[in-house]
Amino acid sequence: MTVRILDATCLGEFVAALLEAYRVYAPVRREGELRFDRVSDSDEVVWDYRNTTRAPKAVMFPQSECMIRFGQRLDRLNEVKATPLDETPTVVLGIRPCDVRGLLLFDRVFGQGEFLDPYYLARRENTLLVAMACDRPRATCFCHAFGSGPYDAQGADVWLRKAGDGYLVEVLSARGAALEAYLGRLPEADATHLALAEETERAALERLSDIEPVAGIEAVLAGLFDSPLWAEVSEKCLACGTCTYNCPGCHCFNIEDRVLAGGGDRVRAWDSCMYPTFTQHASGHNPRPDQAARWRQRTMHKFEYLPRNVGLYGCVGCGRCIQSCPVRLDIRQVLRRVRQEEGSGVTA
Repeated sequence: MTVRILDATCLGEFVAALLEAYRVYAPVRREGELRFDRVSDSDEVVWDYRNTTRAPKAVMFPQSECMIRFGQRLDRLNEVKATPLDETPTVVLGIRPCDVRGLLLFDRVFGQGEFLDPYYLARRENTLLVAMACDRPRATCFCHAFGSGPYDAQGADVWLRKAGDGYLVEVLSARGAALEAYLGRLPEADATHLALAEETERAALERLSDIEPVAGIEAVLAGLFDSPLWAEVSEKCLACGTCTYNCPGCHCFNIEDRVLAGGGDRVRAWDSCMYPTFTQHASGHNPRPDQAARWRQRTMHKFEYLPRNVGLYGCVGCGRCIQSCPVRLDIRQVLRRVRQEEGSGVTA
């Protein structure tokens, strides 16, 4: 695989070339927040950044989206029109490895089995991921607990690695080869560029804290359904849902009809298992009546049910939930407590 060098002086030209052919989402600073958003000018892109507070999953899975529109007229009631699928050619520029892994989970949840999600799949099929290695992991990052890491290129179409002031560039997929018309003009990386990239990677890996691998924890969780652990873990939880909204792997949603003048929209919007009414039945009964039951569900869904059902954990170790929790609940500590239950031999 040819490794090329994208010099710092060419970054603007690279983004401009993308904008000619694609809708581009990249890390930008807007309204005082660093986030992934659509860009219209190369100067908007923030290249040297630590991970955003919110995951860029909204590019493929919008927080709110209209599925169908229905109208009401005197001569025709409830005329239904499906919302056109979004097939716009798109590039997500600078997405980190943990967020790419979140999309790999979405691929299995929404793109496998009997029921497929046409809205997600249309965007995914037409989106190219220009992923960027994470050269400055935060203290809250624990992607390496999942056998991944800040330099894990799995799922990327094009792979960028910091090398001095520029970036090493590799095309990793057939989809990524669509950029060869531009990337092919870049010079090949030399030994100096490769050495700079290796030095940056070593420094990034050294920033990671020691943590026990997550692999196998699903077997422990299977025996903890009725454990008092969940009441202990959830005691200070505010049920704000911030952890789920910022998570690159959370994908729960609600569907509702919003009645407007002369018709309405059927809309799906993100929902959170941390909310008290998330599982409340129309009868008023709630099978998860307290925060302990809801924390049990969140943990088991991510670390037992999803591995069993789709073969991937529902967590990628990005640490966003740890950073954003207003009461400093730490999922790493929850996993440690689960392991302690295993060691104590306490099961339901």
